[in-house]
Amino acid sequence: MLDLASMRSAGEVAELVTAAVQKGLTSPDRLRQLLDARARQRHRALILGMLAEVAAGVESYLEMLYLRTVERPHGHPVGYRQDPSPDLPYARDVKYDRYGLIVELDGRLGHEAEGRFRDMNPDNRHALRDELTLRFGYFDVSGRPCPLAFQVYLALVKRGYFRTIPALP
Repeated sequence: MLDLASMRSAGEVAELVTAAVQKGLTSPDRLRQLLDARARQRHRALILGMLAEVAAGVESYLEMLYLRTVERPHGHPVGYRQDPSPDLPYARDVKYDRYGLIVELDGRLGHEAEGRFRDMNPDNRHALRDELTLRFGYFDVSGRPCPLAFQVYLALVKRGYFRTIPALP
């Protein structure tokens, strides 16, 4: 996997790492050991930076971008990644459990043509459980993280979130 990573772009490396861990081909700890054993590795900083995020449930480059450009820098509460539900046949990308807010991050795969409507059933099931689903794509996360973060913040506030903003010096 590390040999492949040395020949790929940063986005492709992120997909390689998340896919390898998600499919059980390796673990974040094993990747760290392999990196430590190599004197040189292209994208070393990227891979090392991703290991904790992958261990926390990030499963795609898009999910990593959301964590790094929306959730953390804008001070949102930490969401649960790949949150399972015993009565739903799928996991939610990010769930702010205390606030009943779900953020789904949709890449292009499976979300074009008729696939666009594939997510209506899960969204409807969330609504029946009094959970709100916000759905964003790659363009939103990569190109408009601040407006996206504000939408998430407003949804959190409407559902009871409160954060004190420190006074300016």
